[in-house]
Amino acid sequence: MVVPGGLTSLADSIRAGMGAIASGPLVVALSGGPDSAVAAWACREARPRGSVRAVYVDHGWEASPRLERAAQATAEHLGIELEIVRVQIPEGSSPEGRAREARLEALAAAAGPARVVTGHHADDAAETVLVNMLRGSGVTGLAGIPPNREPFLRPLLPYRRAELRALAEQLELPFIDDPSNQDLTLLRNRIRHELLPELSKRFDRDVAPVMVRTASHLAAVDALLEQITPRVSIAEDDGAVLVAAAPLNTAPEALAGRMARAALRHANPPYAGTSREAEAVLAVASGEVPRADLSGGFVVSREGPHIAIYRPRERPIPEPVPLPVPGTAHLGPNLLAAKPVTGGSKGHMSHDRVRVTVDDDLVVRPPASGDRIDVAGGTKKVSDALNEAGIPLRKRYIWPVVESRARIIWVAGVRVASWARDEQRASMWVELERRTV
Repeated sequence: MVVPGGLTSLADSIRAGMGAIASGPLVVALSGGPDSAVAAWACREARPRGSVRAVYVDHGWEASPRLERAAQATAEHLGIELEIVRVQIPEGSSPEGRAREARLEALAAAAGPARVVTGHHADDAAETVLVNMLRGSGVTGLAGIPPNREPFLRPLLPYRRAELRALAEQLELPFIDDPSNQDLTLLRNRIRHELLPELSKRFDRDVAPVMVRTASHLAAVDALLEQITPRVSIAEDDGAVLVAAAPLNTAPEALAGRMARAALRHANPPYAGTSREAEAVLAVASGEVPRADLSGGFVVSREGPHIAIYRPRERPIPEPVPLPVPGTAHLGPNLLAAKPVTGGSKGHMSHDRVRVTVDDDLVVRPPASGDRIDVAGGTKKVSDALNEAGIPLRKRYIWPVVESRARIIWVAGVRVASWARDEQRASMWVELERRTV
């Protein structure tokens, strides 16, 4: 296809880059602006009909209806299917960041197994380097926008904003300009309209390509660090991500931060957290602080030899339930089992064998404020017993307590009441067991 206006070589270059993408269906993130319109045109040019579709993400902003109409007009002009996805932007600081996260999540969900093509270009990459520099980012942030990070592909990164706009105009693509791009209360817009032009003026050169070259060098360093960073062993437990603290404490600082980000990404994919959050993970791992708040409602806390990253859940406190002998009972994620046995504790403390009378009714319930269990010479707070046993705070509110005749006979897997180990009581031995389901 010959493009009027002397832009044929640019169009050919873009088409060739798009054609180099491995085969398979593509989804274009169509924003209504010129850059994504060119990306959609190039995908349509390089792919068989029917293998390209577009998604417009509606953020619910003032200009969203006009941008949506422009995206619809572009899709109709190119003859590709368009899906409209509406998102809610969570409240909080950094509206740009929250909108970006919501947009990427919506695009990935709408794409399914297909890869997502965006219209990011060289000027976006330069702005991203400066945004991340002003936020104190590390090597990964200063490496700018990655060309490919599944499922997102950014084939227009080699090109400038002005030349993509010129091509969109020559192709008569029905785009509009997003008015929010002129909002100077947003950091990226101040960088675009004030900082970059001032730097170029002061140093008498276009600094955007310099930023892009710097990002390219740092991307190579970032890739090398990724290769040599030890893989953290990650486990999951009742919605929490558990990571051994020792490797985070012994790795070199440059690698420990990357290991922390891997844990953060596992807890809240695909986001690897901020530098502040990675530092918080390392502070908890070293014992500097016992717990720290993260974004998105997540927290990180120390649990014995591990750190745990999780989002506290407000679960309803379950009602007490009877525990038959023999039989089972459920309390939240806990399964309690009881069965008669012939042998007792033989003089040593047992955490799972208790002495009950034949007509005792066992009841399972969550711990309550002020609960105490009988120990030799007195009583002990159940909360203290759970703490001494290393039961994580996130589990204590629902940790099973077994009662016999309104007295605590067993704190599951932690402690048996002293009177329940008495060999002289006229009773039978019952084995108690706790499992998670």
